[in-house]
Amino acid sequence: MDRLKITLLTAFVSALLFAPAAFPQAVSAQAASAQALAAKVEVISGNGQLICPACPYKPNVLFFSPMVVKVTDANGSPIAGKTVTWGVVTSTGLPPFFEITTSTDNNGLAVSRLSQGTIQGGNAVQPFLQSVISATADQASVNFTETLALSDSNTGIVIVLSRFDGPIDTGLKGPAGSTGTVPIQIHVDGRGTPVPGVSVRILSPEVTLAGVVMLDPTKPSASCATGPGADPGSVLTDSNGNATCYPVFGSVAGTGTVSALVGGLDPIEFDQSITTQPLLNPSAFDEYASIQLVVTPVAPSLINVVSGNNQNVNPGQASAPLVVQVTDVTGRIPIGNQTVAWTVLSGAAIVKPVASKTDSLGQAQSIVTFSPNATGPVTVRAALTGIYNGISKDFNLSTTVLILSLAKVSGDLQTTQSGQNFPSQLVVQVIGTNGQPLSNQPIGFAITDGAATVSASALTDATGQARATVTAGLTPGSVTVRAFIATFSQTFTLTVIPPGPALSSGSFFNAGGLNRIGALSPCSLVTVIASGLAPNVQGMVFNNNPFGPWATFLASDTVTVGSVAAPIYNVGKVNGTEQLTFQVPCDTALANAVPITISVGGGTATITFPVVAASPGIFETVMSDGVRRGVVVRPDGTFVSLKNPARQGDVVRVFVTGLGTTIPVVSTGALPAPGSDALIDFTRLIVGVDNGGTRVVSARLSPNLIGVYEVAFQVPSDAKTGSDVVLSVAINVPGDVSADGKQVTRFSNGSKLPIQ
Repeated sequence: MDRLKITLLTAFVSALLFAPAAFPQAVSAQAASAQALAAKVEVISGNGQLICPACPYKPNVLFFSPMVVKVTDANGSPIAGKTVTWGVVTSTGLPPFFEITTSTDNNGLAVSRLSQGTIQGGNAVQPFLQSVISATADQASVNFTETLALSDSNTGIVIVLSRFDGPIDTGLKGPAGSTGTVPIQIHVDGRGTPVPGVSVRILSPEVTLAGVVMLDPTKPSASCATGPGADPGSVLTDSNGNATCYPVFGSVAGTGTVSALVGGLDPIEFDQSITTQPLLNPSAFDEYASIQLVVTPVAPSLINVVSGNNQNVNPGQASAPLVVQVTDVTGRIPIGNQTVAWTVLSGAAIVKPVASKTDSLGQAQSIVTFSPNATGPVTVRAALTGIYNGISKDFNLSTTVLILSLAKVSGDLQTTQSGQNFPSQLVVQVIGTNGQPLSNQPIGFAITDGAATVSASALTDATGQARATVTAGLTPGSVTVRAFIATFSQTFTLTVIPPGPALSSGSFFNAGGLNRIGALSPCSLVTVIASGLAPNVQGMVFNNNPFGPWATFLASDTVTVGSVAAPIYNVGKVNGTEQLTFQVPCDTALANAVPITISVGGGTATITFPVVAASPGIFETVMSDGVRRGVVVRPDGTFVSLKNPARQGDVVRVFVTGLGTTIPVVSTGALPAPGSDALIDFTRLIVGVDNGGTRVVSARLSPNLIGVYEVAFQVPSDAKTGSDVVLSVAINVPGDVSADGKQVTRFSNGSKLPIQ
C-alpha cells in the first residue's frame, strides 16, 4: 500500500496543483432510519492486541487486526444496521487510525479496521504506545485496549517484554469440561513499566477442514475462562501487567501440549466473515509453547437429541441430519471422541454413516434415506458402543404424503450486476396430494443457461416454500434457472448487467495524504480506490479541457453524493489499482448516512457514508529520498524540499483539502471570484509543528485549485530542525459537536516538513 500511495500521491499532487477548474453544484440531505435501542455492546475479537512493527522475527504482530463487537437489544437479540461509533478514550503518543463509524450486519456484528500511523522511538520512560478505543451504540459501549511496543531510540532493541510465570512444572490438568485450579500466569512490562490490557489466550491443536479452522477433534484442548472485557476465551493483563488464565478443558480426554499466546489472536475465535482482513494463522507478540496438558476422561452418561427428530420425509428422499450430544451425568459437560452407532429399528430406510464420532461439542450425526416405496413411521436409534452400549436415544420420523405440484412463488424476471447476488431469492412452493404445503422437501436448483451460480438444493419450510440465492457471473446476458423435485419443475429467467465498482467503507481516502477516511466533508477532495472503477482504462484519464470545469462524466464514470452529480478530477489505474478522485459537492448537508453512488458503464454501486463539517488532509509529494512530505511553499514562492528546507521564522504555505465552507461561500467545482479571497476563519485552525502549535497567519481557498486550501503559518523560531519534523493541521468548526455536545476537533494526516 505504501508504494501504491507514493505513486498515487506523486501523480495526484503534481497534476492537481497546476490544473485550475470551476463547476458549481447543489445537493440535498437524507435522514437515517430508526432502529431498536442498543442495550449491550460486547467484545467479539481484537481486544488486547500488542503489535511490534520493529520485530521482524515476529511477522504475525506487524499490524493490528480489526476490532469486532456485537450489538444486542434488551432481549439479547442482535440488531442489524445499527451505527457503531468508534472513538479514542485515552492515548499515549499518536493514536492509531481506525474507522470512526461502522454499521452492524445481520448478526449484529460491526468491525473497525485499525492501523498505526507514524511510529516514534521509545525509551525507559515511554516503552510503548497504548490507546483505549470505545465502541458505542446508543448509550451502550465497550472499550478496546490496543498497544504498540516501541524499540529503544538508541539501540533499536524492543523495550517491551513478556514473562511466563507458571505453571512451571505442573502443567494444566483436569477433567474434560471443567475449569482448572492451576492458572497460566503471564507478566508484561517495558523496563519495569507494567503493560495493562494485553490479551493472553491458550492455543490448542487445530486443523483446517473444508477451509475452516477448528479444534482438532482427536486431541485434548483448553481455553481461558474469559476475563472482563476480553475476547471470548482470553484474559487481559491488569494494571500491574499480570494476566491470570484459568483453563477451561475441552471435551476430548488425553495428553498433549498447548501454547500461551500473548497480545495476539486465534483464527478459531475470529469471525472471518465480518472483514476483508482474514486471520489465517495465530498471531502473537510472544508465544510460550509446550505447556503440558492432561485432560482426564469423564464417563458418558447421557445421549440427547439435538435436532432431526419428528421429521416428515418424502419416499426416496434423505432426511435432515439426525444430531445427538453425549454428556456426563449432569448434562453440562460434552464428551468428544465417542463412537455413536446408528441403527434403523423399523421402517423402510437406511442410515449413513452407520457410526460417527462426537466432536468438541460432544455432537455426532447421521442421515436417514427413505426407500422409494416407504410408508408410515421410521425409527432410528443412536447408541454408544463398548462398555457404554446401554446408553441410547431413538428418533421417530414419518413418511410424507406425495407431491401434487411445484409452484413458482417469486423471484422471476430480476436484474442485477455481474458478480452480485440477485436482490430477491427464487421461491417455489410444494403442495401435497392432501392439498397442504409440504415441509422438509428437498428442492434442487440448477443453472441451465447463462453465467451464474445457485445453491444446489434447499428444504421447504413449514409453508412448503424453498428459497435459493442466485449470484450473477461475470458475463452479462440472460440466465435461466430450473427448480425441480421428482418430476416437477419451474423455470426462472434472470438478467445480468455489467458490474459496478466494489465499494466498501474502506474504499474512500482523503486526497490530501491518501489516508483512509471514515467521513466526507463539503468541498473536500476524495480518492476512491476499488476494483471496477476503471475496467477498460489504461493509465489515468483526466478532464479533456485543462482550463475548464471538471466534468461530471469521465471515462464512463459518474459520482453522485445524495442526488447531486460530483465533479470528477481523474479516473484510471496506477500499478493495476483502479482509482477515481472527485470533489464532494459543497452544499452537501451534514448527516450520518449520505448515499454515494458510482456508476461505471451500465453498472452502479451505492454506499452510505457520514458527512461531517471538515476532514483535513495535507497534500504530500515524494522527495528525493523517496519519503512523502507535505507540499509547502516558502516566502519566495519555491517549494520546500530536502535541498530547499523551510527556515525558522519563515511564513510558509501548506496545501490542504477538507477545511469546509468559506466566507464568502464558493460553489462546487468553482474558484474564488477574481481579485477576492474565499477565507477560512484562521482562528479555528491549529497548525502543529513538531507536535506543538504555531502561529497561523491566514487560510484561504486556493485562487486556482479546486477544493484546495492554502494555510499560511509561521515556522517557530526555535523549531526543531531536520528532514522529518512532524506537521499537522486541525480545525474546530462552530457547531461541529459530538453526541454529548462537546466541540469536535478534526485532525489531518500527520505529515513531515524539512526545517533548517
